Amino acid sequence: MILIRPNLSHSLLCLGLFLSGASLLAENPAQIEEIIVTAEKRSEPLSEVSQSISVFDSGEVQDLHIETLIDLNSLAPGVNIAKNEGVRSVVTIRGVGNEANQNTIANPSVSYHVDGIYVASPFSLLADLLDVERIEMIRGPQGTLFGQNSTGGAINITTVAPAIQEVSGAVSATLGNFDRIKTHGSVSLPIGSNMAVRTTLATNQHGGFSENVLLGQELDDADNFSGRVRFLWEIRPTTQVDLSMHAFRENKNGAALKGILDQTADPRELAQDFRSSYSLDTTLLSAVLAQDLSNATVKYLFSQQEDHHVSYRDNDRTDIVSRHPDAFLPAAVAPEDDTQTTTTHEIQWLSNENTSSTLSWIGGIFLLDTSFKVRFRELIDFGRDGVFDPVSVAQVRNFEPGDYGFISDSKNDRSSTSAYFQADYLVSDQFNLVGGLRYTDDSVEGRVTNFYGRGGTDRLTISSKRLTGRATLEYKTPQEFLVFGSLTRGFKPGGSNLTYGRENDIAPILVRSTFVDEVVDAFEIGVKGHALDYRVLFNASAFWYDYQNMQYQATDPEVFEGGVANIPEVSINGIEVEVFSALNSNLELDAKFSWLNSEIASDHLALDNVESDAVTNELLSSGYPLFGPEIQIARSQRVKNVNGNELAKAPRRTANASITHTTDLLEFGELRTKFQYVFRGEYYHRIFNHPRTDYVDSYSVLNVTSTLISTDRRWSLTLSLLNVADEPGVNSKFTDVFGVGATSVELIPPRQFLLRIYRLFE
Repeated sequence: MILIRPNLSHSLLCLGLFLSGASLLAENPAQIEEIIVTAEKRSEPLSEVSQSISVFDSGEVQDLHIETLIDLNSLAPGVNIAKNEGVRSVVTIRGVGNEANQNTIANPSVSYHVDGIYVASPFSLLADLLDVERIEMIRGPQGTLFGQNSTGGAINITTVAPAIQEVSGAVSATLGNFDRIKTHGSVSLPIGSNMAVRTTLATNQHGGFSENVLLGQELDDADNFSGRVRFLWEIRPTTQVDLSMHAFRENKNGAALKGILDQTADPRELAQDFRSSYSLDTTLLSAVLAQDLSNATVKYLFSQQEDHHVSYRDNDRTDIVSRHPDAFLPAAVAPEDDTQTTTTHEIQWLSNENTSSTLSWIGGIFLLDTSFKVRFRELIDFGRDGVFDPVSVAQVRNFEPGDYGFISDSKNDRSSTSAYFQADYLVSDQFNLVGGLRYTDDSVEGRVTNFYGRGGTDRLTISSKRLTGRATLEYKTPQEFLVFGSLTRGFKPGGSNLTYGRENDIAPILVRSTFVDEVVDAFEIGVKGHALDYRVLFNASAFWYDYQNMQYQATDPEVFEGGVANIPEVSINGIEVEVFSALNSNLELDAKFSWLNSEIASDHLALDNVESDAVTNELLSSGYPLFGPEIQIARSQRVKNVNGNELAKAPRRTANASITHTTDLLEFGELRTKFQYVFRGEYYHRIFNHPRTDYVDSYSVLNVTSTLISTDRRWSLTLSLLNVADEPGVNSKFTDVFGVGATSVELIPPRQFLLRIYRLFE
């Protein structure tokens, strides 16, 4: 374990680093360059945007080895990114996340954008980041400019644009333990005097961080390929066309999902009797056309997206040979096959900068059409003989016993149209008003065929029409600090379930055929700005959320009838602090901290499938039929009121701090060394707060990176040691709401030694 204790010491460390550097500020002055963001769809200084935003530039992405969005976990205040079942990830900001992620039609609560394009697929969050110029993590509901499914916030990725009239390129290679080989190459070529194309290719391979010792299969491995081509054409000074194509391919053994009943001593080893595999193909085509007019800029943004994921996995998370006495029935997912296709259109009108104007504005129309196709096959070895017997379609349709679990074929279509407008009105030199509204019309149509159609095909529809928005008062102090208070409403639309309760004669229905919108009303006060002659950049905020109809993954007393339900009322409040300081010309400090309190604030009856599956298995072993009334009655007796429970994936504390020191090596260039400490507090993975299956302990990680940069800055050599203490921290603890309901943990990466060589060509 790392020596820093994860209770009070992480706060003392951040405070100590800050105070110890305070005296250095007066001795060796240095200034911070202004950070530019596009969090409100136009380029603005971070210190002038009245929102809580964390920014990571390309240098930090390299230094912190941010390869996917998972690597951003706890790097921004209040942000928790949890792996989920090895095939998904859940981004939770300030306690608002996607607790319905096993339902493919349910939207995430944090929207994801690349170069202004909304990326719809949840599987894209697992793709490698490529050619990143900047990452912006915007906290709080984004009910105006980003609209639906931004109840938690938004993540904006900006990639490197082609350079017109300039040839440039770079290559890099990274080697490390676990047979790591990572390559990256990019080149930007001008075409004539007003066009350019940038091409980037990357590969990323490494062996498994974990192993299935029973089958000798490496897990948590990687074998990825990424490619991006971006074309920029400046037709005239006022007209621009930006086209891009991004592709990502991944084919690996899959994640190490270690069951909590697994007896293997090493945390990075497990014993399972079914081989896992995972593949993901994503393609994103986009076009952005911009036309400057006399007083405004008009943009048209288009995208075509396709994502295909296939995975096989051991669903009981144990093995038949050394089975625990309390183990579940042997089960496997074979396979889960998901395909999502999405088309988006957006038109934006942005007022041009005018120093004499007191009003600036942005308006737009957004259209989304997305389609999900899901094929899910589960096998269950009811005979416990270690063999999945063949299953026929007729056998399933006729309710005949067999080695099968949940079987589903579904297609869900979502269509959404939004119109939005936001304006800034400068009341005086000190006061500014920001106000915006967004109207959304969203509809879902689902066609669900379960168990090969023995109950027919369900056609389910639901629609949402919502008005959301934002009102903010900004005050610029005489010291140039920005003080703001905002009231924001965001919403996430409802949808349809694959399975749900169908009768209430034996037990009350808990899961309905459809689930309704969730709504977040957020009040936030904050202060941000520069201090000590631009040597300190800070941001602090406090917030209070009223969260209504929170969507979560629920279980019905009827067997195999789980889906999404709504919790009527949830309350959230917290505090966040970020400080960045150039202590002197050679030393920088970056410290972030958050405290969060969340609670279910209304009565709500829910069934924890861990308990329902336990009583189901008990009665099955006594000879009761799976679909008989006895099991349904027994399951209904396990229903509990979750009022007062904490929200899922909402750590009370997160913190990280880094010190970066730069040494001038004269004719050799400079040596930059970064020490980074990350703390992720304890949390519950589900709203049931079950101490065994839901509790996730805190962890601390220390990373060290040292980079030698040549005098002409054309090459660099980076040596990194990640997770110095080899902490086996638990990233997430997942309990499957379907099937046998097994619980497994996924760990953070182990200690890694990495050597990166970089060469710039101009």
